Order: sequence, then C-alpha cells, then structure tokens
Amino acid sequence: MRKNLCIVLILLICFTTTFTYIVKGTDEDENSNTTTSSTDLQTQKELLQKQLDEANANLSEIETDISDNLQQIQKLDERISKSESELEEQESKITELKNSINEVETKLNVVTEKYENQKELFEERMVAMYEAGETQYLDLLLKSNSISDFLSSYYVISEIAQYDSELLQDIEEKRKTIDIEKQKLENQKNELAVIVESQTKTTRTLQNTKKLRESFLERLSDQEQETQQQIDEYNKQYEEINRQIIALVANGIDSNYIGGTLAWPVPGYTKITSEYAMRVHPITGVYKLHTGVDISAPMGANFISANDGIVVKAEMNSAYGNMVIIDHGGGISTLYAHGSEILVTVGQSVKRGDAILKVGSTGYSTGPHAHFEVRINGVTTNPLPYITNGLVPGEENTSNQNTTNQNTTN
Repeated sequence: MRKNLCIVLILLICFTTTFTYIVKGTDEDENSNTTTSSTDLQTQKELLQKQLDEANANLSEIETDISDNLQQIQKLDERISKSESELEEQESKITELKNSINEVETKLNVVTEKYENQKELFEERMVAMYEAGETQYLDLLLKSNSISDFLSSYYVISEIAQYDSELLQDIEEKRKTIDIEKQKLENQKNELAVIVESQTKTTRTLQNTKKLRESFLERLSDQEQETQQQIDEYNKQYEEINRQIIALVANGIDSNYIGGTLAWPVPGYTKITSEYAMRVHPITGVYKLHTGVDISAPMGANFISANDGIVVKAEMNSAYGNMVIIDHGGGISTLYAHGSEILVTVGQSVKRGDAILKVGSTGYSTGPHAHFEVRINGVTTNPLPYITNGLVPGEENTSNQNTTNQNTTN
C-alpha cells in the first residue's frame, strides 16, 4: 500500500513539474514573440526611415537639377527672344532696302533710257557735223539775212551744243552714281542676307537646344514625380508601422518596463517652481492638483527623455502646449509639456537622454519652464521620487500618494 502511494506521489510530482515547465515555456515563447514583433517593427521602421532619407536626398538633388536647368532654359529663352527681335529688325531693314533698290532700279532704267536716246542723238549729230565740216557755218552765214541774224543763229547752235554736252555729262555722272548706289545696296542686301541666314541658324539651334532642355526637364519632372510617389508610399508604410507600434503599447503587449530609474529631464536646471500638489492654477484660477513638477529653465533649453521608450504622442495641446508622451513599457509613461519646439515624432524610439522638446511657454503657461509628469497605468504620480531618490517606477508603495487620471490638466 505504501509502495503504491509512493508511486502515485512520484507521478503527481512529475506531472506537476512537467506542466509548470510547459506553462513557463509558453509564457517565454509569447514574450519572445512579443519582443520579436516589437523589434521587427522597429527594424522595419528604421529601414523605412533610411529609405525615406535617401528618397528625400534624391528628390532634393532632382529639384536642384531642375532649378539649374530652369535657369539655363531661362537664359536660352532670353537669347532666343533677343535673336528673334534682331531678326525682325533685320527683316524690316531688308524690306526697306528692297523697296529702295526697286526705286533706284526704276530710276536707273529711266535715266539709262534717256542716256541712250541722248547718246544716239549726239552720235547722229556728230556724224552730220563731221560730214558737213566748216561749210555748215558758211551755209548759215549765206542763209542769214544779216550779220545779227547770223550771230543769233550761231549763238543758238553753240548754246544747244553746250547744253547737250552738259546734259550728256550730267547723265553720265548720274549713271555712275546710280551704279555705285546700286552696288552699295546690293552689298547691303547680301550682307543682310548673310546675317539673316546666320540668325536663322542660331535661332534654330537655340530652339533645338530649348527643346532638348525641355525634354530633359520633363524627364527630371518624371523622376521627381516618381520619387515623390515613392516617398508618399514610404510615409504610408511608416505611419502604418507607427500605428502598429502604438497599438502594441496600448494593448500592453510590450508589458515589461524598460528598467532603471528616471533621468532628470532638464540637464543643468534643477530649480523646481511648482511641485506635485494641490494649488490654485495660475491661468484658470481653479484650485486643483498640479499633476507634475515645473522646473525653471530658459527658452530653448533641452527637455530630454527620462528613459528609453517609444513616443506615443507628439502634438500641440491647448493646455499643455507642445507636448510629448513617451511609453517606457510596463504601464510607465512620462509627459513633457509647454515646449517651444517638438523634436520627435509619434512612433519614434528614443533613448534615455535624447532631446525631445525645446523648453518654451506654450499652452497654459506664465513663462518658460519644463512641466514633467510620471504616469503609472495612465494615472499621474509624484515624479520627484523617480528622478531624485532612485525609485523604480511601479515598484514602490503608492497607496499613500495622490494620484489622478491622465486626463487631468496641469
């Protein structure tokens, strides 16, 4: 009987030990999976952040290239515009010269015709005078009724001859002048034709260059659009990972406190101007609990994370102003308020001592200071013991401490 009882006891002990080991192993596996889940998300987030940085850098380079090419295209457009204006002026001048040439040619034809007629007439007269010889004047004398009549006739003939001679000389000079002007105008016309042809080629070259630049710019724009779409997609993935991280925190899956005591949140500034206690609010005038401690610090001083954790809030609040809440695991979170500038984003992992805010005076505040809170499972508690006496959050007896819900404003 005793032997059987011993056997039963031994079996019972073995079963209990085995069951305990199985349960323990299951818990460890769950914790391991949870840790892996959180770690994987953080790894994905860091990878996405790196890809985002690279994509933004590429976008910045593309935008710089676009800006440079826009300046080049603008210069080309100015050159094209100038060349086209010069071309219009030259074409106008060519038109004027063509009209002038036509007028000169018409005038030249008329004068040439007169010249040829006069020349032919003079040739006939010269032949007749040569054949008549000196008898012409003798005939004139014999046919004259008197000496005065002879002299008058002789004078008329002499005047006519002189006039014809001068006219012939004048016609010749005009012909030479017109030939010279015609040649000059022809030279100008040829010169302008060369200029116009050159400018036409230049304009064509510039237009082709502009088309090439526009094509290049279009390609850059396509690259910019593609890169921007890539950035947008990365941002969507980034936000989704942030959402998952915050969900893990909210559901208490990452339930282990990160460990250690909290760091003083404003390095180099230790004067406390308002403790965790009941008081009359300096802005609203309401007598209520001040849910944190106010530390005097100048505008722009660094407000640091008191411990490792994940940013679950980083936003502007009407009462807290620019505020950040960091979850440290195990239901422990810290709040930082009234900052002049937020330096972190929701979902971001921070290390102990990382700057998360710049001290300011936003929200319900009477001047630059750092408002700091410690919350355990969403309930505020006096933060001083955690940052001055080395207490580990959640492990001390808080039954005699004043606490309030996290929705209580400072």
